[in-house]
Amino acid sequence: MDPALLSPFLPPGELSTRRESPSGGTKRCSVLVDGEVAFTASRIWWREGDSVSDVAAVHAKVEPGEATDGGKYLFSATGAVGRAEGCADATHPGQNLFTVVQVFAPDRGDRPAMERLMPAYTKAVERGNGCRRDAGTS
Repeated sequence: MDPALLSPFLPPGELSTRRESPSGGTKRCSVLVDGEVAFTASRIWWREGDSVSDVAAVHAKVEPGEATDGGKYLFSATGAVGRAEGCADATHPGQNLFTVVQVFAPDRGDRPAMERLMPAYTKAVERGNGCRRDAGTS
C-alpha cells in the first residue's frame, strides 16, 4: 500500500508505530505522532452476516453512513470499515474478516482521502498472510 495514502491523516511530528493483537484474532497497527496515537488500522474477525454498518457502530471515529460498493465499504472523514473478500480461518469459523481505520489526530479528517485509503488497505489485507483462501488451511 502506498504510504502517501496515510499522509492526509497525520499531523507533522515524529512518527512511530505500535502493533497489537488485543483479542479474538484482531490485529492492530497504530501510527503515533510525537507519542500520541494519530491513526489506527485494524483487521478484525466479526460475526458472519453482520455488515460494515454493524462493525462501524462499535468503532470510535467511524461515523454512521451509507455502505458503498455493494456493502463492502463504509466511509466517513475520520474512519472507515471494509469487508475483506474471500478470507477464511479455521480458528474463526462463522466469521468474516473486516478492516477498520480510525483517525484520532485532531482536524485531520478527509473523506475523499479515506475513500482512496480504505480500498487500498482492504485489498492489501486480502492479499496478505492473514487472509487464507481456504478455511481448512493453517
